[in-house]
Amino acid sequence: MRYCCLVSPHLKTGAGIHRRLHRKASRKVYKRVHRRAHLTKVNPISTRAVTSGQHDHENLFVIEDDPAEEQNRETIGFKPRQKLLDGTSLLARYKGKHAKDWKDVFNPEYWRGYVVRWEHLPDVVLEQIMGHLNIPDKHSMSQVCRNWYRAFHLPRCWRHFILNDRTLTKRKYTRYFGYVYELDHYRMQFCLQKVSPYWHAIHVQPMSTLMNLFNFVTLAAHFSKSRRERIGVEAFRNLHTFEFNFSPDHIQGTGQHHDNVVYGTGGQLLKGVKDLLTELRFLRHLILTNLLLDNAFEATSLLDEAAANCMFSLETLNITNLTRGPVTFLHPGTFFHLRVLYMSPQNLHKDTLRVIAEGCRRLQEMHLVQNQYTQIGMVVAAKYWTEFHRINPAIKVQLVLQGRARTDLIWQERCPVESVVIDSRFKPLTAEAAVLATSLYGNGLRNLIYLGLPRFPQSKKFSERCDSSLLLLVRQCTHLQRLIIREVISTCTLLLIAYYGSRSNLELLIVRANGIKRRFDFPPSPEWSPEFVQWVKACSTTYKACFAEVCQLMGDPSWRPLTDKEFKKLQNYDSVRHMNRINYNA
Repeated sequence: MRYCCLVSPHLKTGAGIHRRLHRKASRKVYKRVHRRAHLTKVNPISTRAVTSGQHDHENLFVIEDDPAEEQNRETIGFKPRQKLLDGTSLLARYKGKHAKDWKDVFNPEYWRGYVVRWEHLPDVVLEQIMGHLNIPDKHSMSQVCRNWYRAFHLPRCWRHFILNDRTLTKRKYTRYFGYVYELDHYRMQFCLQKVSPYWHAIHVQPMSTLMNLFNFVTLAAHFSKSRRERIGVEAFRNLHTFEFNFSPDHIQGTGQHHDNVVYGTGGQLLKGVKDLLTELRFLRHLILTNLLLDNAFEATSLLDEAAANCMFSLETLNITNLTRGPVTFLHPGTFFHLRVLYMSPQNLHKDTLRVIAEGCRRLQEMHLVQNQYTQIGMVVAAKYWTEFHRINPAIKVQLVLQGRARTDLIWQERCPVESVVIDSRFKPLTAEAAVLATSLYGNGLRNLIYLGLPRFPQSKKFSERCDSSLLLLVRQCTHLQRLIIREVISTCTLLLIAYYGSRSNLELLIVRANGIKRRFDFPPSPEWSPEFVQWVKACSTTYKACFAEVCQLMGDPSWRPLTDKEFKKLQNYDSVRHMNRINYNA
């Protein structure tokens, strides 16, 4: 099928190449001009306009649109307006080739020198980029070109909605506080009408203005209820994740931690959250962290709403620090398809453990999380943990200590602990903690993870370090797979850990380069042979020899200690728990 287009020579070359006239008119123009000039085919996705002939003051362009080229275009995945900087057609390389010859496209050398224009990026890339931006940045990005403006309205760009202090707000001057940012109801309603059906997740970040948070949850709940009553349509039918993070530190204005008083949430704000949870009928992931409720009735009523709507659909439940004091919850056992559960030690009870073990048959992970807001924790007797493991042996418990925690990690005796995670820069690895982890969870412990750069004094003396306790843990915990150390150790201790770890199941060993001291200060054991002592002493004198032996023992030729900058990137302990090897080139 051929289309002809007449373009004035005063315009830029190729300005009218995409303008298509009616079929009859184009045929008449083609017959009139064909006698005077030889017509040359022009590829519609080429950036260079080919002049086919001149007629007075007009240039004629002929665009050929054959079915074979359209099929190739769909197979490759590029749109007709996508071009390369060098002006050559992308489809010209594939035209006339069989599908089996297209495998060269995956070769990096095949695409060397070819750069796609930014304004012609594929929709998949644009959707991923816009998905990480907030609403003002998305709007600024949509004003670059028409293609990006079109991508602004794609559903994938609005899957994640992030609410913070500046989302959908307007600046207003007040007499006592000056300019403040308050939620704009018009923008909020317009956003709900246009993009709320595309939402897959709502992330409520810690906010300092509780009035904006209250207005958001109230308007969202009212919008969903009115849509369902008027036209019978669920406004949040695609929403599967609701994350509500509350931080008492942000209420005091500075975002810093204060030791004098800690305020939780409740009252009308909690009522608005419950009304919104009533409208979310298809949730799979519910996160309610650091609410710090004082009233047990408010906490149970909040979980009642969640259980009534998401009893058969919820897969992840996070109720870390839902209450300030000890309150017993039986609600986690009512979610039949629950797979991951996060809770704090103050909500543990023997009845809670029994309900979870009997009701959550698909539960795989149970995280006991402590942070700076955890003031008290409950220690369940060993016989109840034994019964818990007997009823449901598939549940693995993770002990986690995060942030500026005031208390030490609460050890649960006879608990089926799989991981011990200390994600705090202010909690050192002591010899007592290593001995407790070895004695309590020696048979089932698989991960011992310490994250964050240390912010506490560390001694260089062997008697004041935990080298002996670490080596004891590696030797006694035969199922230990991942060990992350941030404390100061010697090259001799590192070599012994790698040696005994290679004889067990140790797969991942991460240490800090600044935490390794070149010393042979480990006291020799009576069971060591003189040859073994000589080997350890010879390899501990230099870093190069020590690291080479560790590479050989761990079976990883690329192994090396991490720098502080690389060690800081290990922030998410969930990803580290499932890591077998680390990518040193990332």
